[in-house]
Amino acid sequence: MRSSQKGSLQKGSLTGTLPRRGSGIADTVSRRLMLGLAAGSCLVPVLSPPALAQESLDEIIVTGTRVSNRTATESLSPIDVFGADDLQRQGPTDTNDILRTLVPSFNVSRNAISDGSTFVRPPTLRGLPPDQTLVLVNGKRRHRSALVQLGGGALAAGAQAPDLAQIPSIAIKQVEVLRDGASAQYGSDAIAGVINFQLKDDADGGSASLQYGSTFEGDGDNLRAQANVGLPLGDTGFFNASAEYVNADPTNRGLQHPEATAGAPDPVMNWGDPNSEAERLFVNSGIDLGEGKSIFAFGNYGSSKTDGSFYYRPPTLDHAVNGPTIPVPGQPSGFRFTDWFPDGFTPRFYGDLKDASIVGGFRHELDSGFRYELSAGFGRSQLDYDLKNTVNPSLGPDSPTSFYVGRMVQEETNLNADFAYPVEVGLASPLNIAFGGEYRRELYEIGPGDTASYAVGPYAYFIDARTGLPTGLPVGSNGYPGFRPEDSGEFKRDNVAAYLDTEVDLVEGFTLGVAGRYEDFDDFGDKINWKVSGRYELTDDLALRGSVNTGFRVPTPGQAQTSSVQTTFVAGNPNPVARGTYPAASVVARYFGAEPLTPEESFNIAGGFVATLPGAVTLTVDYYNIKVEDRIAISGDFEPTAADQAALAALGVPGANTLGLVNYFTNAFDTRTEGIDVVANTSFDAGEGTLALTGALNYNRTKVTKRDETVIGDTRKADIEDMLPDWRGTLTALYTIGPFSLQTRGSYYSKWTDTGSYAQTFGSEWLFDAEVSYTHAEWLTLSVGVDNLFDNHPDRVYTQADGTYSYGQVYPDSSPFGYNGGLWYARLTATF
Repeated sequence: MRSSQKGSLQKGSLTGTLPRRGSGIADTVSRRLMLGLAAGSCLVPVLSPPALAQESLDEIIVTGTRVSNRTATESLSPIDVFGADDLQRQGPTDTNDILRTLVPSFNVSRNAISDGSTFVRPPTLRGLPPDQTLVLVNGKRRHRSALVQLGGGALAAGAQAPDLAQIPSIAIKQVEVLRDGASAQYGSDAIAGVINFQLKDDADGGSASLQYGSTFEGDGDNLRAQANVGLPLGDTGFFNASAEYVNADPTNRGLQHPEATAGAPDPVMNWGDPNSEAERLFVNSGIDLGEGKSIFAFGNYGSSKTDGSFYYRPPTLDHAVNGPTIPVPGQPSGFRFTDWFPDGFTPRFYGDLKDASIVGGFRHELDSGFRYELSAGFGRSQLDYDLKNTVNPSLGPDSPTSFYVGRMVQEETNLNADFAYPVEVGLASPLNIAFGGEYRRELYEIGPGDTASYAVGPYAYFIDARTGLPTGLPVGSNGYPGFRPEDSGEFKRDNVAAYLDTEVDLVEGFTLGVAGRYEDFDDFGDKINWKVSGRYELTDDLALRGSVNTGFRVPTPGQAQTSSVQTTFVAGNPNPVARGTYPAASVVARYFGAEPLTPEESFNIAGGFVATLPGAVTLTVDYYNIKVEDRIAISGDFEPTAADQAALAALGVPGANTLGLVNYFTNAFDTRTEGIDVVANTSFDAGEGTLALTGALNYNRTKVTKRDETVIGDTRKADIEDMLPDWRGTLTALYTIGPFSLQTRGSYYSKWTDTGSYAQTFGSEWLFDAEVSYTHAEWLTLSVGVDNLFDNHPDRVYTQADGTYSYGQVYPDSSPFGYNGGLWYARLTATF
């Protein structure tokens, strides 16, 4: 890490100081081992995080420890460190996708038609849900997105987590990914691990870049413009600002819907990325006041607009919306929506996302070594939905065709007081004692849509003018009914916490950490979590490390209040189905047996080693085993019978007669997730240049160990266990010679199974990336690259009996590496 006074101002965690030990890494290179990898990388630009290997391992970390001068290899828990160059030397423009290329245990997909998950993508770490990973910026808790995930894959369903896309890569100085439970150190959510984004803190200079790219298919054109500038703030401070603009056209990897008419657009619906545009700003600042005092402030504002298609509604007589004939006075033939849409229609879903935060604080270190920090932060995420080119069928010919669906808001206020003091106790190092407290207020708001978006119209039940039979049309804006006033409101929670975190070298080479945290929630009571971790150096070149810890996470106000009715398809059924998702306390959920939500709790065991092999090859191997009880998620689907629908209607549930599936938020299952992370790094002179190699491999397997089979059925269980690949690996080679550099990467994904949507297992796949750069006069760099060089795609989904693809879908949108195929890009970067 580049040490500077400015860098110390921006650190988000309070630290004490212990003597730093030598790394024991040899100065020479093991040619036989790593040149073999290099040769392989030329043939298969192949297996992880790029990074000048040794530099990243020697970076000072601030995550997972409150000791100020730990490096990644000295950490008591496994941690990945990536610098600004690692993040910028990537083709993807979304921070989610960048992290996926760097961390094998980090997964994120691109769901084509998935309601809000199209706008806020849900990543997973170590096979656990998005909201079991704590996200920090400068060591401070990042607020959650306003979206409670209802789609986005089996692991994400029901989760509410921060939106990583709001953090532009150019704003980031360093990312630290702690792959260990840390609830005892940081509080709720840190079950799978912690991702800490450290913002740039330079007081001078800057950079600007312009990137343009497109897919091999010629669609999905995307433009990204970024800029960063550092300015002095007085004589002893800095103000660093980063801005980003992104514009991406949609992609389509589907075929024409088999029921589309000759006059319908081709394609009539999109199986691909949405249309999107975003502007984002991050600032970071600090001032050294002298005498060990400093102040800091940072924050962001982001705005993004995204839109994508829903499923096509064909103009057939058996369609739930376009089929029935409404009796209309003066019209003997009645009214069908095909009078308006003779070729059928495809609803278009729009998301308008606003994201903002501000954090500030004061730090002071006394001459005695005692230090403290007082800080406050506020974050807000707001997501507005609009739906166009659709109808509220129950309103019949009085329906509008555009709707405001409603608003979701997440607000979080944090107050923190942190203290640390290294105490001499006669051991190999001072005992670092860190303690503190936190107050957090969380607010979730649901704002109603316009009246027509949720109204129960006169044709929710009527006699069909053509058949003479009783029938009913769906209620609310078709595709995504609006939020009703009775489901809207503000839902608040307060909680307080206190922690103690200690770390000491008991003897030379043996470090022990013990932490505990007490949390009290006004709606779920209190809880104590603990963590014990240690690291023992057997030799200068081999150290063992491990930890045991507990964790927990309470249901968010959003999870306790979210409800929605969506149109979906299930495996083996070509017809659309209305699926209602309801809070556990709702009338519908209680009818199907729901019980009140409770906190989920975890028990995490981890152990591994750090080794320096002959020739400056650093190897880390870490095993983890995470048991989670009472997991918070969405249940399996219940299929209401005609009697159920009648009973729900009698209970006042709007549109009950059209519900084909029902699910709800639940704690009805336990899981065990275990895996192994292997990371190897080296760099050495090769010819006139330098070659850096980094390989990483992750094995991850989740098992449902206990469940209520009436709530979590076999299909839901299978998707929780099998929707992610068991194996993921990457190998990156970066060769630098003078002004030229060449980076190649190979990424491996083993097979995975999607039971709920396709009842199909999809095969393993390799993807290969390459980027070449040339720097002129040390300030202007031109980069040209390709992601997915060989244009690989996931296996195709099964066809129907007649050989066509159901609703035109060719590739599974649950694919862990997407479905767009190859992407080329060119980037021009100027530094000053």
